[in-house]
Amino acid sequence: MSFYNAAQPTNIKQKYGEFDVITFLMKMPTGRQCKAGSMRVNGFLKLYKTAPTGVTSPIDGDEGIMLDQHTGVHSFFRNTNSTINNRTIESLQNYPRYVSMVSQHDFSPESLITNSLNAPELKGALNTYLLNGSDVLKGIPFSMKPQICVNKSSADLAQSKFQEIQVMFQLGSAVEALYISGAVNAQISSLSYELSDLQLSWMETMEVPSNEPVVLNTVSNMIQTITGLSNNIQVVSSSAYNALSMSFMRQASVKSLYNNNMLCEYIPDISRVEFLVNGVDAPLSYAITTPAYQDIALNYYKSLSSSGNAIWGLPAGEKNSIMNRFYSENGSFGIGSAFSDSINDKLQVALTIDDTTQYNPSSNPIDCFIYTNGYISL
Repeated sequence: MSFYNAAQPTNIKQKYGEFDVITFLMKMPTGRQCKAGSMRVNGFLKLYKTAPTGVTSPIDGDEGIMLDQHTGVHSFFRNTNSTINNRTIESLQNYPRYVSMVSQHDFSPESLITNSLNAPELKGALNTYLLNGSDVLKGIPFSMKPQICVNKSSADLAQSKFQEIQVMFQLGSAVEALYISGAVNAQISSLSYELSDLQLSWMETMEVPSNEPVVLNTVSNMIQTITGLSNNIQVVSSSAYNALSMSFMRQASVKSLYNNNMLCEYIPDISRVEFLVNGVDAPLSYAITTPAYQDIALNYYKSLSSSGNAIWGLPAGEKNSIMNRFYSENGSFGIGSAFSDSINDKLQVALTIDDTTQYNPSSNPIDCFIYTNGYISL
């Protein structure tokens, strides 16, 4: 027998906008357990445009306003924090970019449009036609599956172990989440948005007593800046980990109405990549050298597999964006590797760009978004 349950935000408001914090508190009745992966955030999204004269009005659907096709409505949720029994388990910054990277692992642009899993999350290249919505007052409804640790568990979450689960989101700005495609629209000086009727929903069943630990897939993030041709990107993992994934964006592209801020930008002319653990080559016993991109793409794909198909129960991602050269060079590029399970290691990526490149990071620095995939047992 299954039961449907839902919770409204503890800081309930009629509408939420840029930089608001939204907190959900999930408490189950005694004798119940939350079905693994069943949590969803539901609500309505309404978009507005502001003219150079300062007049704000709802969009009409003809402006070419879009969400990143791999991120969809997740784009508005900048940061997340998950707490279990008053203990913080995961605090993930730059959450939408991580969603984009995982979606690139799981789907090609074609399957984004044709797979019904993605439609309620407003993913796919056609979302510019959807964002106007069918409800004049509220906009367009959405339902997204948050990619957070409490929604990526190895087993159901029993009430006896998980008495109180708190999920917090901090919303981002409209210019981070949205962009205008096509020609410059002189009638728009800025964009804004509202979220309404928000709720966290999940499925419950009767609790089945078990002494087996529940493993939660956690992700942590940090940012470094690439400013030269030879770079040593490193992070120390204080928790158990099994993969490191990175995506990139040039600082000149950030926060423009006409640039997609979730884009995983391609870095041309890479001549050498080496993965090291505590200064020793691992898991590859060799450096990836020219031609580098095939090996880079394969290892990047493997680095995201722990957070991709295996977690969501999707079919094998044979058709995806990462392993396609055209898509990789146009917004689905990254560097990463899967590792043997370990903890408290210094993970390094030595990245060398050819000195003949026309895209020297010294003149246009590149932000490197580093995500460490880990796990915790409770």
